[in-house]
Amino acid sequence: MINQNPRRGAHCAPVFHKKALAVSIATCLSLSASAAVFAQEGNNLEEEVFVLGHRGAQATAINIKRESAVVMDSLSAENIGKLPDVTIADSLQRIPGIQIRRSAGEGTEVSLRGLPQVVTKLNDEAFMGAGSIVTVQPSFSDLPAQLFKGADVYKSSSANQAIAGITGTIDLKTWRPFDFEQGLSATASAEVQRGNETEDIDPAASGLLSWRNDRIGVMASAAYSNPHLSNSYNGVNTAEPGDSGWTNASNAWGDQSSEHHWAAPQGFVGWNQETERERYGFNGALQAELGGGFEIIAEAFYSEEEEYNRKIGMSATNKWQGLDYFTPTKYKDKGVYIKDYDAESNDDRRTWITWQEIDVDARRVKSFSQNDSFNKDSTNLNLQLNYDNGGMFTGSARYLHGEANLEKRHGYNEGDLTDGSATGINPFYPAEYCGDNGTVAGVDGGCFVPPNPRGYTEIPQITYNTEGKHARFSGFDQEINGGLGPGHTLRDYMANIDSYNVGAFSSENNENSSATLDVFRLDGSLKFENSFFTSVDAGLRYSDRSIDQEKYHLFSPFYDEGCLVQWKATDVVLNAEPEDPDLRCVAGENLSSTGEFQGYTALPPIPINLHNNVKWVTDFGPVKGIPGIWAVDPADYDNPESFHNKVFGSTVKAVVPGDSYKIDYSEQTIYVQANFELGLMSGNIGVRQIETEMKVHQNETGEDRPYGNTPVDIGDITTEVEHSFTLPALNLNFAITDDFFIRAAYTENMTPLDLDNWGGGENYERSLNADDGQWYVNKASKGGNPQLKPWQSTNYDLSAEWYLGQASSASIAAFLVDIDSFVQQTEVPTEFPGPNGSTVTIGVDTPVQGDGGQIHGLELAGRLAFSDLSDGWLNPFGLDANYTWSPSEQDDEDIEGKQKPFPENSEHQLNLIAWFEQGPWQARIAYNYRSERLAEENRATDNLDVYQKPVGYVDLSASYAFSEQHEIYFNGSNVTGSYEEYYFQWDDQYAYQNYYEPRYTLGYRFKL
Repeated sequence: MINQNPRRGAHCAPVFHKKALAVSIATCLSLSASAAVFAQEGNNLEEEVFVLGHRGAQATAINIKRESAVVMDSLSAENIGKLPDVTIADSLQRIPGIQIRRSAGEGTEVSLRGLPQVVTKLNDEAFMGAGSIVTVQPSFSDLPAQLFKGADVYKSSSANQAIAGITGTIDLKTWRPFDFEQGLSATASAEVQRGNETEDIDPAASGLLSWRNDRIGVMASAAYSNPHLSNSYNGVNTAEPGDSGWTNASNAWGDQSSEHHWAAPQGFVGWNQETERERYGFNGALQAELGGGFEIIAEAFYSEEEEYNRKIGMSATNKWQGLDYFTPTKYKDKGVYIKDYDAESNDDRRTWITWQEIDVDARRVKSFSQNDSFNKDSTNLNLQLNYDNGGMFTGSARYLHGEANLEKRHGYNEGDLTDGSATGINPFYPAEYCGDNGTVAGVDGGCFVPPNPRGYTEIPQITYNTEGKHARFSGFDQEINGGLGPGHTLRDYMANIDSYNVGAFSSENNENSSATLDVFRLDGSLKFENSFFTSVDAGLRYSDRSIDQEKYHLFSPFYDEGCLVQWKATDVVLNAEPEDPDLRCVAGENLSSTGEFQGYTALPPIPINLHNNVKWVTDFGPVKGIPGIWAVDPADYDNPESFHNKVFGSTVKAVVPGDSYKIDYSEQTIYVQANFELGLMSGNIGVRQIETEMKVHQNETGEDRPYGNTPVDIGDITTEVEHSFTLPALNLNFAITDDFFIRAAYTENMTPLDLDNWGGGENYERSLNADDGQWYVNKASKGGNPQLKPWQSTNYDLSAEWYLGQASSASIAAFLVDIDSFVQQTEVPTEFPGPNGSTVTIGVDTPVQGDGGQIHGLELAGRLAFSDLSDGWLNPFGLDANYTWSPSEQDDEDIEGKQKPFPENSEHQLNLIAWFEQGPWQARIAYNYRSERLAEENRATDNLDVYQKPVGYVDLSASYAFSEQHEIYFNGSNVTGSYEEYYFQWDDQYAYQNYYEPRYTLGYRFKL
């Protein structure tokens, strides 16, 4: 039950502006009820409004926006509950200006007004989340929506907020005991979920229990879910370690006499992934009045998520044999020259084409299995003492402690169908591996052995077409020579489990990240009577954040010499002799015919089913034409370290120095703010003074360990940096009439960088050159620079708001975000040494200080409850619609010389929600649309960028209440089966697709 006479007293921090407190128990999932009461804090509210269901949720959010002193939007618990919102990100996407990213169909990363630099708070203070330990952008996949009573999204800041994002701040709200009436209150829900593709029946449950009297209260809520989600992919090869950056212009490796350039990926894939996410969430609170105006609040918020991304797919690649392995057969000439084309010298007059169909000489057709698992947990503890005895002074003291941990584990396996002839592999093994298939050639009995005697021997030719809705492979029925004998096709090889050998095992890019956060703050407010200045707020805040980021690869020993190998693969030869003698380890023997030393191949011949469970797979999502394949069950790599220990005897963790670092970051903030009111005008003016201190511990990168791409850590680099920021803020509100408001704001903001931009070091990747059989640096990056400045911006906001009824409103807001300081990625040409005294020059991807940028736009929003207008047949219906226009421009140019937009920003976003509510019936349908966005910069050689095409999602919900205590509901997520499609530079140059399944939920709610 709802407390209809909420206590109006002190809070965790002084109330600096008029604000409505939304008090409604969510009617979905655990927080289920059908009423909401809101009250104005800091002022006597003349009337309380009792509202129900969708209309009540809309009225609550409208009233919070109306009473705010800054530009903002709000979600109440009913908004969060009534759609199939699994994470809090799913709910936030309904707010104007918010754009989210999805992972396996569920909301994760959040951007606001085109930028990810958004500060997240929990109950008006900093929040430590496991999904964003080293990033600023919120990631909420591990936060169940059921634990929250609402969320406020601040788009302009005020000085007393102490912390704020570049384009805004998200304040997540949890329940407290005094939100409920005296006595015992309880809610609970249980549901089952099912996906169209996975077809698993997944459970979810949640509940809330609260008790209070007039002096003290306790409350606890919990949520659990374990969904199995389908996520299919087809397109350029991003499925394997080391391949993600391999998209080139064909001229860079191919035929220099060609008349054209084109995007040439390292390979093409189709895979199907099942994502399992087991979530636990808990929120508990104690609230007590101590007398004399003092109140104490103690809170704990805990979340945990275990995630497994089990992926199985087919890949067709050229095995590092150059990027001229396919021929476009259907293409369009774009009439665009390479970016550095010199018209006078005419050095390169070839134009870019986009291809829609290609003939592929796929030297290597294989199955692969991959499992990326994540274990996340976060704990946030809050202890605060509030003072409000009804006098002129109110204040609070608050201490917050947060901890977050993220562990990522990666396991990978590939099943080769080639016997090595098509890819130029001729493995050499010790005598015990020779058997009947080897050709003895070593003085100690070592021999050359085909890794896969039943594999194909010639290069398969397949066709890849992207003209339709989904890509299509063909050509698998052509006859091909190999171990199965004459008359057999590539399809036959794929169907024969004995034609597969293990091409590689690996466990790379594993991660351990941990962070702690401690915050202490003092806030006070002094009220005045009969004065232009109604109150003055002031406060002190100190925060200290420590982050430890570690990434590593797993190496295992081979043969008696114990050479450690990262890529346990049939194309890794143990003959490397690095300059550092401590890294040298070779294993092999002299050839009897020449006396030359021949290194052993790292991975012996291993049938695909020797160490693993295997599956016959025919489902690759919507991509067409792929026959079935045999592949390893990716669940075998739920614990990749244990698997590698079992197969190879042991593992060694090799830390990647360029991706591992420690950072200690502290802020000291002093703020003062004056709140004023005169006639129709009210507002606040204030300033924040922020001093930051940062100590960055980076690792210095040395020579690569042999048989992998992991450099040695040769020392530490410690850098200390201090910054000082003076950030003014002005918010003006004009109540032109009781129902029409104009707001204006000028604010300056600062937000720390993603910590990789400060702590990251140097990293290199090497590839095999087909001409000389040597490994060269092909990709390099320098991840961070401690001297880079944080993000800074100057923000301007202007809005007009009409309040048409208790649950109806319309608004228009214009905004301008002038980015004074930011970070962008660029490539710096750098020379690297190669084998035998050679050199190679490549572009090093590195962050640099941006020269400035700008985002501006408009937000249009309307909320309409038809019952506010008349008592006609439309009375049960309502609408909630908003549109955001946010074009952006950064300093960098694309290949055509056009200014690029900011990454992740969609220029257009639209939300449409229609709802029905009458008697025991409620229903809602929602549509969320965002236009194209820049997804990846400089993904390919010559600065080809990757964009995501426009996409829209449809969700729906319906419920029937048997009584005030019992209700059943049905939800549908992505019911139209929308998917993400990406392209290189031009929208007719296909890159890849992500496909997320429609999901449906049936549930039951109970409330006491």
